[in-house]
Amino acid sequence: MFQQLVWATILVCVVSAIRAYMSTRDVFHPAILLSGLCALMYGYMPLSLAKDGLLFSYVTQAQAEFTETLALLGTLCLMIGCFSGSASKPGALPRGPSFEYSWEILQKGAYILGAAGFICWGITIRGAGGFSGAFGKADGAGWSDIGYIREAAYLLVVALILLLTPQSLQHRDRKWWAAIILFTIPWLMQGLLGARRGPTFVIAATLGMSWYLSNAKRPPLPLLICSAGALGALMLFLVTNRDRIYLGSDFSGMKTDITQVVTDANESNEYIFGTGCIETARRTSHYFWGRRYLAEIIVRPIPHQLWPNKYEDFGVGELTQNAGVAGPGLAEIMGWDGIPGAAAAMIADFWVEFSWLMLPVLYGIGYAYGKVWKRAVDEGGPWNSQFTIIAILAIYLVTQSGEAVIFRFIILTVPTRYIWKKARQNAVVQDVQEEHLCAS
Repeated sequence: MFQQLVWATILVCVVSAIRAYMSTRDVFHPAILLSGLCALMYGYMPLSLAKDGLLFSYVTQAQAEFTETLALLGTLCLMIGCFSGSASKPGALPRGPSFEYSWEILQKGAYILGAAGFICWGITIRGAGGFSGAFGKADGAGWSDIGYIREAAYLLVVALILLLTPQSLQHRDRKWWAAIILFTIPWLMQGLLGARRGPTFVIAATLGMSWYLSNAKRPPLPLLICSAGALGALMLFLVTNRDRIYLGSDFSGMKTDITQVVTDANESNEYIFGTGCIETARRTSHYFWGRRYLAEIIVRPIPHQLWPNKYEDFGVGELTQNAGVAGPGLAEIMGWDGIPGAAAAMIADFWVEFSWLMLPVLYGIGYAYGKVWKRAVDEGGPWNSQFTIIAILAIYLVTQSGEAVIFRFIILTVPTRYIWKKARQNAVVQDVQEEHLCAS
């Protein structure tokens, strides 16, 4: 039964991707992106783990079947939502760009936000003891006790998205090119020297998708498949060899079997850990009903220095370890405990949060992806930027947790939308001034 459920999940992903491409000829359709990630997480991974029976050293057959049932239903709801959101209304025609936007404001906003992000990133590097301290050890990164400074690196992504808009691209100069290079370096260093798959995916997707969206083009399907495969292989290579990649390393003993990180059976494996979290929530009936996600919006922005026990006081003290997904009783119920830093992935995270209500929630998320893609195709402008943001967050959605998406979504979306709004207002003022000059 377990094998059939896994293959059914893969079938849903494959059919969704084919239908999305055949109906739109757009390789950026969210159903293609999300189905690929879901096929990896809930298709390839469980098949590989179950191949030698290693999966069932940690979970029972019944537990794995229940997890895969949720994965099948959740993926199906996510895909249906994508197609519902991206569907055109009968007789509707693409509207095209609705407004004019000031390229000067877009570039100015990008330079300011990018400079702020770069400065904060430099502060974190200094806080870690310089480049040798930050990247002279495995799994390296900068550090600051102030969360706002740590997360300000996402302003560099905002800056790149704004610089790679159609309006900004038409006015490229040396300053523009210098900014693109400068704002890309921190994310490349974090991805390659820190051996992090998230930053690697984010910077690659930001540059690639923004470029194609701004030029109203799409990469050919073979190119996308090859590029996605190469990027995926690079990400797996980095994670597999994380303990050997750092400044000063002799890179001896580098592993070439990049599938090991996906197929290794242990408590930190996303599928195994996620199954344990699902079973624990079922047995204890301990669900959060949105409190963890609400804490990301209301509580997380308040610095720990001002409110040291903020998560405990809000009733979600579990958030301080593994995003709270393990819940009480994991060790007693499963016979093993969660490893700090392990992620349970999308299905387990939403199950622990909403129980069976995860299905309509996943439909809603898919619908939002489809709707934003549709508006990006029809209208462009700020919707191009918004779609780029949710596309680069897809890897966090499927492979990590809702918490990993929420705060990044806020950091990326709020300044982006604000700059686009100012660019629109400036364009209106310029139009009025030009009308007055013509009238006089």
